[in-house]
Amino acid sequence: MIRLIGCAVLMLCAAVMTGAVYLYLGTQEVRAQENSREEEANLKLALSDVLEDETWESLAAAEKVEEEEDLPEDWNLILVNRTHPMPEDYEAELKPIGSGHQIDARAYEDFQDMIAAARNEGVYIYVTSSYRTMDKQTNLHNQKIEEYVRQGYSRTRAKELAAQVVAVPGTSEHQLGLALDLVSSEYRRLDEKQENTKGFQWLKAHCQEYGFILRYPNGKTQVTGIIYEPWHFRYVGKKAAAEITKAGQTLEEYVGAKPVFEEEDTV
Repeated sequence: MIRLIGCAVLMLCAAVMTGAVYLYLGTQEVRAQENSREEEANLKLALSDVLEDETWESLAAAEKVEEEEDLPEDWNLILVNRTHPMPEDYEAELKPIGSGHQIDARAYEDFQDMIAAARNEGVYIYVTSSYRTMDKQTNLHNQKIEEYVRQGYSRTRAKELAAQVVAVPGTSEHQLGLALDLVSSEYRRLDEKQENTKGFQWLKAHCQEYGFILRYPNGKTQVTGIIYEPWHFRYVGKKAAAEITKAGQTLEEYVGAKPVFEEEDTV
């Protein structure tokens, strides 16, 4: 009988010990799980902090770009070039200036005053190109591409060269009604010899008085994306024209836009 009681006591002790072991192991497992969850939570928190930092850096960079490209919305300072296409909803307010040419009505009076002032000094200036429709700009651009192809250039290279001479449709100031190609009476070709004419010399000295600037100056192709054109003048208003001319800037530089070509690009 005593032997049976002893066995029962031993079995009971074993059960208690086993339960204690399981309880201990279970507690350790729970703690391990809790520690694991805590570490995971800490890891996620740390990761979220990193991601948040990267997000803020990205936003800061985007804001910086926006600040650099915070261009004026004034109608007379609208920037149109190969990296800044015309606004889709833009509609030119046009007025005829003779010989089938048109200019923005808001620049009409200053243009007439400029031509009259030149004439009073014995200088005769003529308009060879003014406002262009999208169709006309497209035709001129395609013609220039074909011209380079006939000279032996590949079509890809022909397109690159053409874009520096005749703006890609949708990126031409002529479509704004604010740009004019002007030539002197003694020489009417659109080439660099135009700079030697009485008309160009007069315009270079006086156009800013009437709100116009030489839009594509010599040595600024990297900035404007267009070759030197001593015949292409753009209306920007008298105040801006005076400031741009005094500073020796292009319109891109004046409004704070990035150069059309990056430094590593070849023109």
